[in-house]
Amino acid sequence: MPKTETLHIRVNENVKHNAEETLGLLGLSISEAVNMFLCQVDLTGGIPFDVKIPAPERVIVRSKEELSQKLSEAMEDVKNGRTIPAEEAFKRLEEKYGI
Repeated sequence: MPKTETLHIRVNENVKHNAEETLGLLGLSISEAVNMFLCQVDLTGGIPFDVKIPAPERVIVRSKEELSQKLSEAMEDVKNGRTIPAEEAFKRLEEKYGI
């Protein structure tokens, strides 16, 4: 099927950059990924993935520098007493996410 339509969308600069990096690792462009998404919407009759509040925050890093920055931030939290006991953390996760 020929591609004859053009989409113009606005997205957050960081979201676009991170998506380009991730999709690049998969060998895809944003255009190809959006086309795949729209094909799946057409085939499934809806959004082709669950739309929900994300699981507890994950640490995603894309470079050694970013990892170093996140570890430094974590150490600052510990040094400044911004911590909770593990039992409390697990209790909060269970209450909020059922895990």
